[in-house]
Amino acid sequence: MSQDRHDDREKTVQISWSTVAEQMRQTTPPKACLIIISGIDMGSIIPLDQPKITLGRDPECDFVLRDDGVSRIHAEVIRHGPESVIIRDMGSTNGISVGGQRIKEAILNKGDKVLLGPRTILKYEIQDQFEETYQKHVYESSTRDGLTGVYNRRYFNQKIISDLSFARRHKIWFTLMIFDLDHFRKINDAFGHRIGDQVLINVAGSVLSILKTEDHLARYGGEEFAIIAPGTNDEGSLALAQRVLKRVESGAIIAADGSDKIIKVTVSIGATTVTPGSAVEPATVISAAEGNLSEAKHSGRNRVVGSLIK
Repeated sequence: MSQDRHDDREKTVQISWSTVAEQMRQTTPPKACLIIISGIDMGSIIPLDQPKITLGRDPECDFVLRDDGVSRIHAEVIRHGPESVIIRDMGSTNGISVGGQRIKEAILNKGDKVLLGPRTILKYEIQDQFEETYQKHVYESSTRDGLTGVYNRRYFNQKIISDLSFARRHKIWFTLMIFDLDHFRKINDAFGHRIGDQVLINVAGSVLSILKTEDHLARYGGEEFAIIAPGTNDEGSLALAQRVLKRVESGAIIAADGSDKIIKVTVSIGATTVTPGSAVEPATVISAAEGNLSEAKHSGRNRVVGSLIK
């Protein structure tokens, strides 16, 4: 009996090893990439899969960097072979440094750190499929809320800075909404925190389903969520807020505790819209949205209060 168990263990280990080994043999060849290790887009991977890639703030760049210290067309990365890469300054205002040295053009070696402007740092790497998957997982873990899967507060804090700055530079509208689940504490008290978590997941998913690609939903804290909607004007803001209200209110959540009880929830929304070109700070926009949310809750809940910042 003891010998049989020993043989089974050896067999199990062999099968597992063979499976992983086969995956390693079939993996794609290592690829060159740049990983953003410091700055607003920290954690993002820039694949160098084209002969020439432009980096900068301009939407027409191959990879858009949201840092204000980066020029519109800051750098050009040229790939001559699988692991032969050159970076070139395209006349940027704040320049490029490789390994601490200011350069106009440089050949990159694996592990080199590239500084674009005052704070965005890229690291040149050669990654295989496993390393790329790991890096993506690390990035997702750092930017996503563990419960609902939407963006987390850390990502929100970075995103509102970059998107508000982009809106000001390009003179486009910008809208922020913060919404709160009404009487959420009563749900937790009546059904328990596990069902409360289920409600948060359902609400996040239903709201996410009606947003545009360029809109971002983040868990702001507890039962509060925030929507960043660049390019949305005051009329569009009100229309979006009403869609959120109706989508949440019309949803029926069946408690996953065996009781089959139906939970109905509503939200209160505070929205603020910034007119094109307005030089307003993120803290001011957030404060306005939070104030409007408070007013929506105190005036009856399940409603929208909005304002305009000129």
